[in-house]
Amino acid sequence: MLGRVRLTMTVTNVLVVAVVVVALLFTAFFVAQRVITRNADSELIEIAESVQRIGGNPGFAAVTGRPSPFARPTSRRDSTTQVDLRDLARRDPPLEFAVFDASGQSALPFLTITDALPLDSDLDSALSGARQISTVQISGAPVRVVSQPIIDSQGEVIAVVQVAESRQAQDQIVNTLRNVLLAVGGAGLVFAGAVGYVLSGRSMRPVNAAFERQKSFVADAAHELRTPLSIISANAEALDMQSSVVDEEDKDLLSGIRSESTYLAALVTKLLEMARLDFEEGQSNSEVDLASTVRDACEAISTIAGPRGIVVEPPEFDRPIAVRGDRVLVRLIVLSLLDNAVKYSGDRSKIVVDMDTTASTASVQIRDAGPGIPPEHLERVFDRFYRVDKARSRSTGGAGLGLAIAQRAAESIRGKLSLKSELGSGTVATVEFERVAVHG
Repeated sequence: MLGRVRLTMTVTNVLVVAVVVVALLFTAFFVAQRVITRNADSELIEIAESVQRIGGNPGFAAVTGRPSPFARPTSRRDSTTQVDLRDLARRDPPLEFAVFDASGQSALPFLTITDALPLDSDLDSALSGARQISTVQISGAPVRVVSQPIIDSQGEVIAVVQVAESRQAQDQIVNTLRNVLLAVGGAGLVFAGAVGYVLSGRSMRPVNAAFERQKSFVADAAHELRTPLSIISANAEALDMQSSVVDEEDKDLLSGIRSESTYLAALVTKLLEMARLDFEEGQSNSEVDLASTVRDACEAISTIAGPRGIVVEPPEFDRPIAVRGDRVLVRLIVLSLLDNAVKYSGDRSKIVVDMDTTASTASVQIRDAGPGIPPEHLERVFDRFYRVDKARSRSTGGAGLGLAIAQRAAESIRGKLSLKSELGSGTVATVEFERVAVHG
């Protein structure tokens, strides 16, 4: 049980660290990506704006020229003033330029970009005086395009220059950064899990020691109590057999002694069973014939149910049903549930035991004819020493441990135990086991 607590603490620690790490890495990645994109855009914008500073006469009407790395002859128009773009191409990766006149017609096309770029709306906005920045895909590669209006001294747009740059280099930087952050984050989570597991183990040592002492005390105390209780019960039985030497007024006291010693003996037995289950964390994972075990448990409980006229109806399963677990624990679970059903069923009633199977599970259902369990108590009936009706439970010999023992035993062999109940309609206890795969 403490092993599960340690594992839960470790998982919780890793989840908390994971949330913090993911938040930090996501923030770092987002900020770095924004900074890289913003710096690249700022450089493109600066280059596009520098076109307006080329040439001394702001009234030029034509923009011609191509930067020297593109090795394309200069295209000249009949104009008194020209804007030359040659000095703007000293970059790696190289830039692409295109120029449009005031009417939106191409004055200088891109040199290597021949795809029809979906930038009509950007061109229209730039002709209206508003700079636009867009990312387009060319042959599967991202390209950033700045559409910069060229404005004369009167504030009129006389041309638009488009500067295009491949973003593959920036994307590679961003992808490398992402992979590095993922690797660092993964290594950090593994390290946090290892450190958390070690630290949780150290922090659990005092708790584990205290828990071991408590379990040892319960087991030792219960064991030591069995001998005096057996003596008290035997003496009370001997006195009851010699009723002639017992005064009438002492017979009630003798009956009380016998009743209480029987109750204490049953309580000690339950405590020993619970202590054993707490000590034995790992149970054998052998094959158990569930059908045979359930039939044996029904026959055993009939010795208790018979004197009260309670009929225990076993399931009609003749074929073996192999489940994983421990035969002693499987029988203990079924007997505990049957014993609880007998205690809370009325005289001359019937307890129906049924079984169901799927490809991977086998379950046992035990339906009694008792008063049922109120909804507000259903979640607590598996707590140790918890009893719905304390007065009635004491009269039937209940100590509030039967269902707790059944659930603890089921957990130790990876079974599932559940209850469904309605007031006045009895209770159905269902325990589910893992079936053994049948080959062939």
